[in-house]
Amino acid sequence: MDNPLDRDWMYNRMLGRDFNPTWLVGVNHFLEFAKSQRDYLESRQIRCPCRKCKNMRYANLDQVHADLLRNGFVADYWCWTCHGEEENDNPNNNNNGASSSVQFMDDDEDENNRYEDVVYDAMRGGNFDCNVGDTVYATNPPNNGAEDFYNVLESAQRPLYEGCNTYTELSLALQLMSLKANFNMTQGNFNGMTEIMKMMVPQENLVPKDFYKTKKLVAKLGLTSKKIDCCKNGCMLYYKEDEHLTECKFCHFERFESTKSRRGRRSSKPVPHKRMHYLPLIPRLKRLFASQQSAPHMRWHFENIREEGVLCHPSDGLAWKNFNIAHPDFAAEPRNVRLGLCADGFNPFSNNSQPYSCWPVIVTPYNLPPEMCMTRPYMFLT
Repeated sequence: MDNPLDRDWMYNRMLGRDFNPTWLVGVNHFLEFAKSQRDYLESRQIRCPCRKCKNMRYANLDQVHADLLRNGFVADYWCWTCHGEEENDNPNNNNNGASSSVQFMDDDEDENNRYEDVVYDAMRGGNFDCNVGDTVYATNPPNNGAEDFYNVLESAQRPLYEGCNTYTELSLALQLMSLKANFNMTQGNFNGMTEIMKMMVPQENLVPKDFYKTKKLVAKLGLTSKKIDCCKNGCMLYYKEDEHLTECKFCHFERFESTKSRRGRRSSKPVPHKRMHYLPLIPRLKRLFASQQSAPHMRWHFENIREEGVLCHPSDGLAWKNFNIAHPDFAAEPRNVRLGLCADGFNPFSNNSQPYSCWPVIVTPYNLPPEMCMTRPYMFLT
């Protein structure tokens, strides 16, 4: 164990725009020390010493490592008393000026924390195949998943151009994609807007060239759609055990069009008659538990019990209570997700005058409090 009086590395997290290698090695040393203590051996969790948790919350090693990467150590934690280390008589002799420099660094980093949080939420949700808690992570070359994670994190920290304090590469890409969705912009409109933006800012800039480049960057955060081939007559989906069928099981209509290339040969890549876009639900539910904004509220329905006769949430209703009685094992774990489903415009028999029928299926997690579960960010289109 190193000397508690010689831990300046704890508050020198960044070296330019990269993590300080000395700091990464020190964090791994801290985690190794914490793993050897009785608290971890009994519960497999330790107190998180990051600036936000302040040793008030327990978490596993991977979570603690991720929080330290994002937030750094809590101020003046030179002696690791919350992790089994005995308090030193004079722990701060050699570090009198450290706290002020830490505060200065934190102020600069907080500007774009919102978009860095998005990247870390994606990591905790399993979108990057990396183990940031690995003790050899700081010295060995990163695997592909870890490299992707650090590339996206860098895009959340990299300014749009030299001297820009308001936008980063990732923050602009996310806001542009949000505008496209909110105002139903065509791809041509989007490309024209980014072309004008590139001419408005200094020549050396990170404004995305077009929609393809923007989508490619944002897609690394996960929550993408999945394309599934359908029968042209709407009989079935070519999905799971039916994924490799070439004709419909019911009407026997062919799955693919008979397309030919310019030379008259049959195209090597088959083109389906109809295809749907499916938004997988499970990754979105994982993201609810991965995000620090929503994870604490996923137990709200269990921890906030109203008095009898008051109805302000579905958990107060008779149907919810009867379900708990019928399924006690499921109800015993408050983190199990309760979903509400709504299908708007459902018209199975085509008995109205509309020439088409579009059925948006919306799922809402009722674990959340009323002021969250019925708002747009938590109503999932599946």
